Amino acid sequence: MWVRAAHFKYLEELLMLEASDKIKEALKERAHDISRPFCYSDYITVEADKDGDYRCPRCGSDDLMREVEGVGVEWGYDWIIDHIVETEGEKVDIEELYRDLLDEIYEPIKFGELEYCPSQVLEAVDETAFRMGCNDNADSLVEDGQLVCLNGNYFRIEHLL
Repeated sequence: MWVRAAHFKYLEELLMLEASDKIKEALKERAHDISRPFCYSDYITVEADKDGDYRCPRCGSDDLMREVEGVGVEWGYDWIIDHIVETEGEKVDIEELYRDLLDEIYEPIKFGELEYCPSQVLEAVDETAFRMGCNDNADSLVEDGQLVCLNGNYFRIEHLL
């Protein structure tokens, strides 16, 4: 049974946003700005009262969802952040990024008159090392705040912040 629980924990970790704390906070602020409080019980958008508090005018609830017009209604901000990243972020091919990096920092490989890109050689000779390098490079870019990872896909979002 513990294997099944560990497997679901692993899957849960894959289905989340990986980003620096600064980027997560900026995305949460953006999610707040583009969404509105929503009472699901009465199915209405809720405006702030004179004190700046949000309560449903019909049922009095302060347990409100968030609404993004034309997208949906759900609890919390995570789904809004996912929507922002997926629709407005620039999807990145981490293999192509890694190929570019290898080709930039290493000299071409020469065999007589033939010349090969370092990325082509590594990918052909040791595909496992190439994939590990791709993942390590992508994780480093996430840690540096240059990319975010959402559900196993990588995105550039600097133009959103």
